[in-house]
Amino acid sequence: MEKLRGQVRFSSLQYLTLHPIERVIRDSEETLIVRLKNYVLLSPEAINLDDANRQKLQAVANKEPLALIEYWAVDPDYDGQVFRSGWQDYRGNTANDADPLRVTTQAVLTVAPKDGPRKVCVRVVDVFGFEAEVVTTIDAK
Repeated sequence: MEKLRGQVRFSSLQYLTLHPIERVIRDSEETLIVRLKNYVLLSPEAINLDDANRQKLQAVANKEPLALIEYWAVDPDYDGQVFRSGWQDYRGNTANDADPLRVTTQAVLTVAPKDGPRKVCVRVVDVFGFEAEVVTTIDAK
């Protein structure tokens, strides 16, 4: 184990961004609208592809980066330790939209109202199995 110390590195190969989360509180319910903004593979050269397929990947990543997402989920009350999905979508699911080749890019969650700020975590898994997450704290309006 000592021989490997400093030699094994894990790198983040992707970067996820969101549009500002909308939070609407009405009486006995709260609605959150979460929209994916962008997904970037930071190191596409780390993916084992030949040159032709790497060029195809780069073309998709440049034109429609959210098309690389295989699955995503939202935890509307993230505690910073355990992710509890309150909403999810995956490629092939047509319950959220009619496109079986892509995930929907917007989630609408109805949750119990909460006083004060709410910490929301969004996790995505791309077609290569890489994961990315964003944690955002939103205030009540």
